[in-house]
Amino acid sequence: MPENLLKKTKSIPPKLSRVNGWSLPLHSFQFVAWTAYVYMSIVSFGLFIPLLPYFWKNITYIVIGILFVFHFVVHITAVTIDPADPNVRNKESYGKPVPVLDRSKHKHVIQNQF
Repeated sequence: MPENLLKKTKSIPPKLSRVNGWSLPLHSFQFVAWTAYVYMSIVSFGLFIPLLPYFWKNITYIVIGILFVFHFVVHITAVTIDPADPNVRNKESYGKPVPVLDRSKHKHVIQNQF
């Protein structure tokens, strides 16, 4: 039996349902992703491409530029889209806090790797 089930723990406060990636609070991985994107663009366009031979610079700027713009558009689209089905959104309980998992009713559920 997992150790967490033996101890009495405080219940996690319920969270409100998220609508999309812009819903607060933002996840820490979102900051990591945007930081990595900005870092890669600065390193690519400011360091690696200028070190290439003259013939390859223009072609590389175009190809990498198209890839960065494509990734940016897809990333913004993915973060902005609401993943829920419209029928789920229309339920009256959707705007209420998410219920806390009751271990006495659902002992088989895996949560936090237990």
